[in-house]
Amino acid sequence: MNQLTAGVEPHASFFILLPPGWARLPVREAEHETLTDTIEAIIAESLPSTLPRDSAEPWRGELRKRLTAAALEARESGATAVYLPHRAIDGFVAPVSIIESEVDDDGIAPADEVLDGLAGDLEANASREIIDGAAAVRTDAPHGRVNLPDDGSEVVTRQIVYTIEVPHREGRWVVMSFSAIAAIESSTDLTDALVLLFDAMMTTFRWADVPGVEPSDLESRLGEIHSNHSEMDAAEIPASTEEGPDD
Repeated sequence: MNQLTAGVEPHASFFILLPPGWARLPVREAEHETLTDTIEAIIAESLPSTLPRDSAEPWRGELRKRLTAAALEARESGATAVYLPHRAIDGFVAPVSIIESEVDDDGIAPADEVLDGLAGDLEANASREIIDGAAAVRTDAPHGRVNLPDDGSEVVTRQIVYTIEVPHREGRWVVMSFSAIAAIESSTDLTDALVLLFDAMMTTFRWADVPGVEPSDLESRLGEIHSNHSEMDAAEIPASTEEGPDD
């Protein structure tokens, strides 16, 4: 199968509805100001100004450091954005992320051939999908094991990837890659629920601008997305991270 390589100037325009407590961090150099504003908004929500400054400021710095590091790592991998849960529920933030990328097909194979190649990967539990009218393939990679960089502990990973043909840009693809980690001996129930949440999020994926097609107004498109919100509410599960500073 021909290779897909990261595009330099993405052309696709789309949006996706995020569950409460999630944020999209844009990582392209041109969006640095938006990234900074998004990180500061997350910090303001997580550690409001009403908290004692002496105890809250170190936590603010640590959160800013972690979010910035996540964005830089995504940028270095060729991504255009990273999606993260940031709101703790019962002291826990789900150990997941979604990497958004736009790639170019550097070969001459037709889109159907590329999709058939992806869908034919039996080890990845691949399936053909339609995402807002666009042809796509969903893959569910086998469970793998990796060592965390912080302490070297071994965890199990699960990765779901949607590869979506951009219908109005030949050779252009949007890739949404979901990753979750879990302790080796833990139940898969939490990870399975998080996968359901990601799949529900992908049902809200909408192209915002399709050349040659009469554009629908933003309110109508958002209305379509919000009509699927109940599906996401049903799939949403508790998530968690370390405790914040005491008042």
